[in-house]
Amino acid sequence: MMKIYIVLAFLASGITAGLAQSESVQVKGEKLQINSIQTPQFSASNVGEKRWRPKDWLEVDLPFEIKLANDAGGRNGSLAVLTVNFYIGLNAQTKDGKYEVIKGVFNYVDIPASEKCHGLAYVAPATLRRILMKENFTANSDIKAWGYEVMLDGKRVAGDSSMGAAWWEKAESFNMNDGVMLSKAETPFGILWGDYDVGVKKQ
Repeated sequence: MMKIYIVLAFLASGITAGLAQSESVQVKGEKLQINSIQTPQFSASNVGEKRWRPKDWLEVDLPFEIKLANDAGGRNGSLAVLTVNFYIGLNAQTKDGKYEVIKGVFNYVDIPASEKCHGLAYVAPATLRRILMKENFTANSDIKAWGYEVMLDGKRVAGDSSMGAAWWEKAESFNMNDGVMLSKAETPFGILWGDYDVGVKKQ
């Protein structure tokens, strides 16, 4: 069940899905959705055909909603930027026994208040193959844990974890793959789904 925390109380606690408040902004983050999705196929005239096989991408979909105080625009307002840190623990280990973790940091921009929003992020098939050391990616079997933190003005204001705590903070137990997560615009999915997801400026 989602809980409401004032920022200072949240910072003193572990990661809990829910509604957090930072001054005039409230952020409600939901459960992270992680999917296996194949490369989309498009056709175009006058460029010739090339044979290729669609491969499996990792897709991260974060449903969330913000609320603004009246003096910040209220229901008709927008938030300029909201930072989200994603952590995806994979069912793979290094030779010295550390679990592989993918980390992504994204600045989502121009977020409308009082609307269901989505933040998307991706990991390419080639990256997954390198880390997992196998050809195909399956979300159900290849994901060991997940978590995210929502940051506002440098403070953690919301988040969630599949393990009920900020497991990624035990850095000595993991091999952190930072910077390999892509925004939608950096992938073949860039032209899809219209206004489903908010804009992003990759950090």
